[in-house]
Amino acid sequence: MAVNGESRKSDDAFDSKLTDQFFHSKVTPAVDMDFVNGCNLLKKKVEIPKGKLRAKPEKLPNLKFDFTNALKELRKEIDLKRKEEEGIVKEIGEALEKASIDSGGMDVIRSFNLAVTRLNNQMTLVESDAKQLANNLKIISGLADNISGKVCTLDIAKGRVVECLQRVSDLMDLKTCAEGVKAAMEQEDYELAAQHIHKFLTLDSAVFQMRDQVDAKDAGQSLKYSYEVLLEATAKLKTIIETRFEEAVKTDDVASLQRFFKLFPLINEHLNGINRFGRYLCEKIRKFADSNFKVMMAGGTDDKRRNVLYTDSLTLLFEGIAREIQVHEPLIDSFYGPDKMLSLIGKLQTECDKESERIIEEFIKDRQYETKAKLIEKFLRNPEKYTSEKIDALELDVMLSEVTLMHTRAKLYWRYLRRRIDAADLKMDEQRKDVDKEDMDDIEKQKQEELKARDRKERERKLDNLLNRSLLGTRMQELLGRYILMEQYYLKESVAKAMMMEQKDADSLTSSMLDDVFFIVRKCIRRSISSSSVDCVCAVLNNGATALEIDFFNFLYAGIKAGYSSIGWTAEAYQTAQTAYNVIQHGKTVADAGPEKQKEVFITSLNNVRFSIDCIRTLKKGLVESFEKQFSWISELENGKLESALGQFDDLCRKFDNAANNGVEKLCTAAFRPKLKTEAELYLDINHTLSETEFAEFEAVEPFVDNFIASLDKLLASFEPLLVPRNYEELLADVCTEVMRQMERVVFKCTFNRLGALQLDREFRSLTYYLTNISGWSVREKFLRYSQIVSIINVDTVAEAVDFYQQLQRHNRLLSSEEARKTLGLRNDFSTDQIKHANF
Repeated sequence: MAVNGESRKSDDAFDSKLTDQFFHSKVTPAVDMDFVNGCNLLKKKVEIPKGKLRAKPEKLPNLKFDFTNALKELRKEIDLKRKEEEGIVKEIGEALEKASIDSGGMDVIRSFNLAVTRLNNQMTLVESDAKQLANNLKIISGLADNISGKVCTLDIAKGRVVECLQRVSDLMDLKTCAEGVKAAMEQEDYELAAQHIHKFLTLDSAVFQMRDQVDAKDAGQSLKYSYEVLLEATAKLKTIIETRFEEAVKTDDVASLQRFFKLFPLINEHLNGINRFGRYLCEKIRKFADSNFKVMMAGGTDDKRRNVLYTDSLTLLFEGIAREIQVHEPLIDSFYGPDKMLSLIGKLQTECDKESERIIEEFIKDRQYETKAKLIEKFLRNPEKYTSEKIDALELDVMLSEVTLMHTRAKLYWRYLRRRIDAADLKMDEQRKDVDKEDMDDIEKQKQEELKARDRKERERKLDNLLNRSLLGTRMQELLGRYILMEQYYLKESVAKAMMMEQKDADSLTSSMLDDVFFIVRKCIRRSISSSSVDCVCAVLNNGATALEIDFFNFLYAGIKAGYSSIGWTAEAYQTAQTAYNVIQHGKTVADAGPEKQKEVFITSLNNVRFSIDCIRTLKKGLVESFEKQFSWISELENGKLESALGQFDDLCRKFDNAANNGVEKLCTAAFRPKLKTEAELYLDINHTLSETEFAEFEAVEPFVDNFIASLDKLLASFEPLLVPRNYEELLADVCTEVMRQMERVVFKCTFNRLGALQLDREFRSLTYYLTNISGWSVREKFLRYSQIVSIINVDTVAEAVDFYQQLQRHNRLLSSEEARKTLGLRNDFSTDQIKHANF
């Protein structure tokens, strides 16, 4: 027995070891997984639906199960598992053979079979449990389907009961309304009668379809009788409300008028009520508009406001309409709904168009607006032909201001109407939010949103037609179109007149014309801003920029283009001949046509051009601030238009800056180049192959640089009080460039030894120190090329010059290799062959 027990323990230990080795290896046991996979697949595919109430339970749901695809997938998986099984069996056989060899003849197969038998027994239990679970799930599924069917049946029954109760309630309401409306009409309690009719009109239409099917013997209890009574009462009450409303309008009984106006919506006559109330308000508007028109035709009540007589008349009209809207808006919102506000405003706008048209026509006639516009249009097309019919620009000033004010008042009125309609839209949105949408599915919600978007788009279209495309809007656009043309003429003529009257004070560097011109441009643009029309402002901005860019700029640049009188006997002889020609041909005096006058004109024009840049920037800054105040309500598109129009002033600044820089260059060429050339030529008279004694003497007294700097400083000092600071800075920069150019020219005509090169470096440092002190560090880059020339000359050996040249950064190397070789050739103490073979 002990032997058998030990043998069993040995077998068990071997079986455990073999099983552990097998399950930890890559070999998978041959387990029939078809059932498990099938269960997993069923878990994935089959779901038990949750029970829920349906909105429309008239029909049972059509429950159909299609397992075609599931069976196909199961068959595929069975084939795959069968192939896997064959492969696993083969692997097990190979593993067993290998284990038998490794164990030295032990009965491995028998032990393995015993282990598989035990595993198979366990899998049989698992399979039994799985089948039991499947049977339970099947039972539960059947119970769930049964319960779901019963719930659907109950749901349908509940819905029909609710419908039946609703029909009964409607029938009782119909009878109550029929009895109540009859009594209310006899007592002339029209409010109560209207409420009964309103309730009757809101009943389900299915109730009325029953009137021919259900009928009692008693006429008082008859559904058909009640229906006919209410229809007759509705027609009768409608006639009474209309009649009493018209009587109240004739007698101006506001209380009765409002009383019957409130009853129209109760009998579903919203549009009828709005139309009648709109006619009443239009009549009120017509009366006070006639009164204002008579006052306007008589010249107004204040002589000080005759220049804005028609603007005041339009303002009174707009204020009167706005007052009526503000007073009656709560009444419309409460009884008709916010969506009817647009319809009422449309009625009032028609009357507004008629009354404003009368005022505008009278304005055009009295101010001769159209006549002047046509004359100006002819003149702008052909100035030479219609010179005799030219209109004085001052005559247009007051009229143009009145036109912009008229448009401003109209714009304010339109903005008021838009605010009222936007407020009505907000109220409508709030009302829609209050509606419970929890029962709506996603499709119904999407349809609801699309309907809201479509309604909003339609309202925007109606609002655009109401405001911008109304008769008032069309007439205002016509007035603005003519205004832009006349404003262009006013701007052009006023600028031309300011340029003709140019004067220069003795203590001023610029002429008085600058202030006048920019005042005119600023005035015209700001006047267009007062019109509250972005397109109008952009048009006037374009006209102002064009006037500055063409007329004004050409006038200023003419003085620069004429040039600055040069220095020297040749130039003086030429200027004398030119002066004589001007005296003879143009009748000018010698003082007006001489070189001194030309110099003065050049300097003044140069200062005017430079100072105009500051004026343009100041103008733009002021306009930007005005736009922020006046046009805070505009859209991004309109804001982009304004920014684009203002961008023209940046282009103008660049153009004027280039012209001023060009003028400074001409001044430097005419006034400084001849003198600097003469002074630089003196450098050739000095010996540059110095001895030790001469070098020491030059260190004590500079023979060239001191005189050169003194002469240059005197010349610059004569121009500093004549130029505006920016022009003087540019002149200093150009003079520095010219000084370097002249010094480079004369240096290449000299030869140097080592001490002469040292002296050249000393002179260069003295000169650059002076120029930097008067011009600032910003001009040091102008010395860079000449500095490299001096540095190459001032070397001890040719190799040092090559090293210096190679060390220069490529972007800062301003000398080519040939120029460097030529520069080094100025040293007479270097071998020509060394210089020739130097590797630059």
